[in-house]
Amino acid sequence: MSTAARFFLIAVIAFLIETQSSFGHGPVPRVSEAEAAGGRLFTADAATGDVVTVDLETGETIARLRTPPFIIGFGLSADKRHLFAMRGQSTDRDWLTVIDTGFDPDSDEMRPPHVARSILGSVPTTGGLHHGRVASIGGNEAVFMEKSGELIVFESNNFSDLDAVKIRRYTLAAADHYHYVEVGRTLYVGHLRQGFVQILDLDSGAEIGRIPGCAVLHGMAEDPESGRLFFGCAAGVLVVGTRDDEANREVARIPYPEEQRIATFSKGKDRVFWGSTEGTLPFVYRLDAAREPYTLDIVPVDDSVQQNTSEDGSLVLDLSRGGVLQARDGGSGELLWSVAVTEPFAADFHEHTDKAVLPDIQTIGGFAYITLPNSRAIAEVDLATHTVTRKIEVDGEPTRFVVIESGQAD
Repeated sequence: MSTAARFFLIAVIAFLIETQSSFGHGPVPRVSEAEAAGGRLFTADAATGDVVTVDLETGETIARLRTPPFIIGFGLSADKRHLFAMRGQSTDRDWLTVIDTGFDPDSDEMRPPHVARSILGSVPTTGGLHHGRVASIGGNEAVFMEKSGELIVFESNNFSDLDAVKIRRYTLAAADHYHYVEVGRTLYVGHLRQGFVQILDLDSGAEIGRIPGCAVLHGMAEDPESGRLFFGCAAGVLVVGTRDDEANREVARIPYPEEQRIATFSKGKDRVFWGSTEGTLPFVYRLDAAREPYTLDIVPVDDSVQQNTSEDGSLVLDLSRGGVLQARDGGSGELLWSVAVTEPFAADFHEHTDKAVLPDIQTIGGFAYITLPNSRAIAEVDLATHTVTRKIEVDGEPTRFVVIESGQAD
C-alpha cells in the first residue's frame, strides 16, 4: 500500500471514530432510580424557602429543592405523588410550586423528587389545606386563589408532562381568604373578610345561597353523623346544616366563654373537635358535637405555641413555649404525659402572610414528628414510650412538613 493510500485510510478511520463519538454514542446501561423506601419527610425551610427532603429511616437529607421564597403552606395530593407548595405574600408575585415527590403508588417505590411545575398564581391560599392535604374538590386537587376570587380545580395531574394541565374554574363571591367544606355535590366556602358562607352547586358552579353574620370567618369542621358544619367566627361558632329541612341554613350559634376565638379545628376522639387560634395560648376549646345544646369547654394548656391531634384523634398534642410536648386524651383533654423536645422558644411566635415560621406537629404510625425551627431539627417522639427517640438535623429552619410512607396511598 502506498504512503498516500495509508494516510487516506488512517484519515477515514479517524473520521469514523470521531463520527461515532459525536453522533452515535454507544449504548449505556440504564439504572433505575426507583428504590424501596420506608418513608420521606418534606419540610419547608423558613430561612431560604427551599423544600428539604429527608429519608425517614436514615435521617439524611436526600434533596433540597429551590422554590420561590417563602413558603406559607404545604399540601399533598391524595395519591402522594405531588406536593403543592404555596408561596407567602413576600413579593409582588405569587407562585404555586408543584413538586413530584417521586412516590409511585403502584409499585410502592420512590424516585428522587423534583420540581414539576411552578405556576404564577393570584395569592394561592392556605385556607384549603387540611392536615397536610391540598384542597380536594370532586376527588381532584384544587387551589383557592385569594386575589382573583377563583377556585381552580385540576382535572388532570400531568404536571411533569409537556401537555397542558386541564383545569376547571369556579368564580367565588369575592376576593377573600377561604375555608371550605364539600358535602356531596355542594360546596360551602367561608369568606373571612366578607363574613359569610357561600354555597355553590359543584356541577353548575351556580350559587345556591349565602349564610351571613360570621365576621372574620376562619376555620371549619364537619360532623358527618349530623351533617352539620362548624365555622369559626370572631364572636362565636356558626353551625350550618346540610340535610333535610336544615339544609343550607344556620341551625345554631355557639358563644365563646372567653375572649379567645377559634381559627382552627382539629378532629379528636369520636365526635369531639378541638379549637384553637394563633399565638401563645393558655387554653384550647373542646366541642362535643354529640352534645346539644352545643357548648365550648375550656381545657387549660401550658402556654401552647402549636397544637394538633393524632391521625386517629386519640391524642391532642400541644407544644409549649417552654419546649415541652404535652399529650392529652383526644376525648376528654386529660393530660396523659409530657416530654421535653427542645429548648424554650425565645419569642411569642405569630405568623403573618409572608412565610411560615411556626413549628408543626404530626403523627405517623406510632411516632409524633415536631419541626423545631429554633433548633434547626425535627424531633421524633415514640408515642408508646413517651420519649424522644432521635432528632433529625436539618440545615435550615424547618416549619411546615408532610410525611410519605410506603403503602400510604389512598
